[in-house]
Amino acid sequence: MVKHFFRRTAAVMTAAAVTAGLCSCHERFIKDTDERVEISFSWWGTDDRNERTLEGLRKFSAEKGITVRPEYSEFSGFKSKMDTQIYSGTEADVMQLNYDWFYQYGRKGEEFYDLSTLKGLDLSTYPESSLVCGRIDGTLQAIPYGFNSLTFIYNKTLLDSYGIAPPATWDELFEAETALRRDGVSILGLTDKCFWLVSCAYLEQTTGHRAFDEDGNLQLKTDDMVVMLDFSRKLIKEKVTGLGREYDRRDFSMLRMAGTVSWASDSGYFDETARDLKMELAVGPYITTEDYVGYGWYEKPTGLYAVRKDTKNPDESGELLDYLVNSPDMASSLGMSKGVPVSRAAEEALEARGMLDGVEYEANRKMKSEGRLKTMSPAMENSELIDIYIDALNSVYYNSYTVTTAANTALEKMYQVKL
Repeated sequence: MVKHFFRRTAAVMTAAAVTAGLCSCHERFIKDTDERVEISFSWWGTDDRNERTLEGLRKFSAEKGITVRPEYSEFSGFKSKMDTQIYSGTEADVMQLNYDWFYQYGRKGEEFYDLSTLKGLDLSTYPESSLVCGRIDGTLQAIPYGFNSLTFIYNKTLLDSYGIAPPATWDELFEAETALRRDGVSILGLTDKCFWLVSCAYLEQTTGHRAFDEDGNLQLKTDDMVVMLDFSRKLIKEKVTGLGREYDRRDFSMLRMAGTVSWASDSGYFDETARDLKMELAVGPYITTEDYVGYGWYEKPTGLYAVRKDTKNPDESGELLDYLVNSPDMASSLGMSKGVPVSRAAEEALEARGMLDGVEYEANRKMKSEGRLKTMSPAMENSELIDIYIDALNSVYYNSYTVTTAANTALEKMYQVKL
């Protein structure tokens, strides 16, 4: 017998929260004589996203008669928890994975369920091209909720006051900073990860060299790393941006930062800020060199859903997965808190409810219309590689090492990272 609609999950939900938030649903929909299948679902998110997800899961459980045990927390620390669960075989039946985690866990092609065989999962709502990122060795082991790319977002009202248009080239970016610098305003804000990804883009645009080959193997040489470090140092020294560790998105609301580089799915924060300031936002072009050799910009899944291979309830897991990606109820509960959905069914549900708007939707449309974007290698987001690059950049910026020495030291460490 099921005594609770959702069971308490250690470290993420208190008994009081469960009682207050879910018991009324238990009394309304569940009888003591019911025999119900229970499956678990793990994800990460903000408080708002978590509540939206729980709301959708309540509807699913009431409609399908399947109990879902939620396991969720903030993003910080979630990877460590997933590592422990994956390697001890205690992961949830259905789980949300970051792009690089999926390939790390599933590199042998045997970790997750073949989703193409799941009953109840309708994949006809997905363009075939969008499923490539979830295939390992030809087996569909995960599906994306949405897609993401780095996006340049600007306070258009602020730029207009200086007579500046959103830059389309790096030269225009540096010229814009020259005008803003006298007032202590940076044209962009970059996190450590963005420094790495922007430098990879610049390398490809100026030399045609890509950081990773088609199989996701690192292929950087000393000359490549020198180009990347020199460019990153120039961004800091010419006040285009501060160090990655100094990034504070609140600088955008304080008008100390005229623009930022953000994942498209995270841009809603700046929408809220602009409304508070009564200012207009603009999604800028993907910045390139004047005559670029390679485009340098990539897209990736916002997140992937997978099912553990040895789940005892594959049919019910398939039903939950279908609900997560295709259901109008779940789509309306989530809104665009997880980005614009790939599923046509979910996107049409949002459109019908007038929920497709704002800078995030504009960024998504720009991404979809940009045919030069390539699919990102999961290894590009490897946290160890990023940390090594940032250590090298800091050593160059503070003159601890020459650029060449820092480049060689970084590469020696990078090639020891297991991708």
